[in-house]
Amino acid sequence: MPVFEQGYRPFEGELARRSPVPAAVWHNVRTRLRWWIWVLTAGLLMYPYVVWGVAVFLFTAGQALFGITPPGGMATVPRFAYESAGDPDPTKLLAMLTASSPRGALALYWTILEQASLAAIVLPAVACGGILASDRATGAMQIYFARPVTRFQYLLSKILTVSCFTALVTSLPTLFIWGETVAFHPDGDFLLRTWMAPLSIIGAGLFYALWSSSIVLALSSVLRRPALASICAIFGYFLLRYIGFLVSSSLDDKTWRLLDPHYALGGIVAPLFGLELPDWLATPWLPVPSLLVPLALLFFVWTRVRAVEVTT
Repeated sequence: MPVFEQGYRPFEGELARRSPVPAAVWHNVRTRLRWWIWVLTAGLLMYPYVVWGVAVFLFTAGQALFGITPPGGMATVPRFAYESAGDPDPTKLLAMLTASSPRGALALYWTILEQASLAAIVLPAVACGGILASDRATGAMQIYFARPVTRFQYLLSKILTVSCFTALVTSLPTLFIWGETVAFHPDGDFLLRTWMAPLSIIGAGLFYALWSSSIVLALSSVLRRPALASICAIFGYFLLRYIGFLVSSSLDDKTWRLLDPHYALGGIVAPLFGLELPDWLATPWLPVPSLLVPLALLFFVWTRVRAVEVTT
């Protein structure tokens, strides 16, 4: 009898008080840290994090080390940085370093973070495309559930695994740039102006992780080939970007930009950094579908995570 057709008997012995979730997450992450994953991660971090990290260092520490002074026209921050999301102008980013208000300073980290919307789906999709597909194809779910592991713990470990790869290209490098800015900034009050930055970055990173994990797990739960799940996730991202641009341009209505993951995810987390939303995006109901959709996808995954329990 093939392995994937066998049932399992639930564990009936004495359970350890320690949760098996951390060990399962570490196992899932460790087995996916291949050399090509590190190469892909390095490529995704080159822009925007490495580029802007070097720019921030030159502006902050450069004043003392190299005598670098800020370029002209950097005293003000645009009222709303969201409209320039696709315009990586270093002078605009460095202008935020000289902002006297916390809102202007926090805009820097949002501008850097929201540029990584593509990386937030590419790396988790490539690394975790088979995180459920492989277990379903080989019958590993029966093996997992035969141990003292509940279905909730199993699914939670998969969500946290995808979230780890998402954080690797979203919140972690952004937190590093914030620490770099605080460490080298000539203004001693910069830390006081940006003390909310770590909380905002972590909150935005959790939101990106929620979406990436729900999409990757949903595709991996219905497609048996890991490569196909990865391709569908990345193709879906570019398809929605094109549809959002095409429809908004054809109808001359910017509201349709919400179909673009880059605009939608970046706009939803923008208030965490004190940014004002434009009229076409400032809708009170926006957070509702932005949370209900990924939760609905995770519920669908919950229904797919099952194995045959032998009771006789």
